Amino acid sequence: MSMSRFPKILIAFAFLSCLAFFSLSAGENDLTALMEKGELLVEQKSYAAGIAVLETVLSKDENNSRALYSLLSAYDVYTTELASQNRFEQVQSYLPKMEALLAKIQSLPENASSDSSAQSRLNREQAAAKSYLADPNGKQAKSLIAMNAGRERYNEAVKQFTKREYEAAENLLKESIELDPTNAFAYELLGEIANLGHRLKEAEAYYQKAFSLNPDPRVRAKYEKIKKERELDQEQQQYADEHFIIRYKRSENLAGSKIREVLRDAYRAISQDFGHYPKYKISVILYDREEYQAVVGSVPHWSAALYDGKIRLPIYEQEGVNIKKLVFHELTHAFVLDLSRMKCSVWLNEGLAQFQENKIQAIDSRKLIDAVRNKSLMTMDQLIFTDISKTSDQDQAVLFYLESFSFASYLIEQKGFYRIKVLLSELGKGTQFLEAFETAFGRSFKDLAGEWQRDLERRYR
Repeated sequence: MSMSRFPKILIAFAFLSCLAFFSLSAGENDLTALMEKGELLVEQKSYAAGIAVLETVLSKDENNSRALYSLLSAYDVYTTELASQNRFEQVQSYLPKMEALLAKIQSLPENASSDSSAQSRLNREQAAAKSYLADPNGKQAKSLIAMNAGRERYNEAVKQFTKREYEAAENLLKESIELDPTNAFAYELLGEIANLGHRLKEAEAYYQKAFSLNPDPRVRAKYEKIKKERELDQEQQQYADEHFIIRYKRSENLAGSKIREVLRDAYRAISQDFGHYPKYKISVILYDREEYQAVVGSVPHWSAALYDGKIRLPIYEQEGVNIKKLVFHELTHAFVLDLSRMKCSVWLNEGLAQFQENKIQAIDSRKLIDAVRNKSLMTMDQLIFTDISKTSDQDQAVLFYLESFSFASYLIEQKGFYRIKVLLSELGKGTQFLEAFETAFGRSFKDLAGEWQRDLERRYR
């Protein structure tokens, strides 16, 4: 890396790290209330919602300094949280936005900010960066150059990971940790890649290293999970199909007959709907209920199966219909996340999975009907921003899934499945959800969501 690039990179990281401490006073304009709503949502940790509101403010007033600083702060806090949750694919989509926003702030005239302390703070960070370069021995400057070069490679690795270019991502990550051996996230992502390739011993070592650098309970949970999976793996054998790698108990014959046909049928049906064929083989691991809970015990108790990069199915001793609907549901997640490069909203992901499951066994919608009649439906904000994996309320989870299924089904019935593919592809390009939705359907999300809700009322009230 050339020395001329170093100051800009260092300033960006230093500035982003201190943004959370800025306190910007409100500007008096017509957008103040909207801006305050966005800032409140971010403060309440509803980051995606707050970011959407602040982006709306800037779309109406692109030089609003308070909104610029608030949005950059929101990006910074949200990407830090996403990285801590191993949601690397979403972090990548925010990186160019953060860089563009920082450039915009730096281009503002000195008196444009409503808080002069924010500008002076940035100036101090710039001065600090220059002082490192002026170090006579150059040791600190060289160390920081290496760290930033490592971060650049890590960021590029995240991009490759979201495209499922795992070999390229792995090579970049190894270069990254040579330059910056303190980056816990790089070791964690190496663990993810090794895990997806079923190199469980390597994955365990990477997670252990990540935890030693970042003693986060979430990382420890991954380490403990991979240890349990390694223990069970010793009792399993593998069958490689055209589209799948299936691992199952040595003592079971199920994988050699029924499950292969169910997987093949599901693959044909789902690929025809989406007009998409993943370029990689999908890992499928079969468990009994006790084994499943031992490996994925951190998921909600009402979870029937799981897709976490691998399809995990507790299907031994289950009936044929149950097996088939679980396969259709979880395999749909693999298609959705492949098309959207892992950027699909939870409600849409689950709604589409249930749409496919419903082909095998009709989903019981009585609780949705009751909610319509009792006027107790989740709001659209709740549907979009609820992290359903963290709820312990089974009734709320059921309603979330039913509303997601109903809305996704409505979109398909009214506009056709091709529009769903367009939406997912746009999300995969990094397009914001509301813009991607309008591109796909030619209507705003608000309009079609309103139509769907009125349709529910006409049917069930």
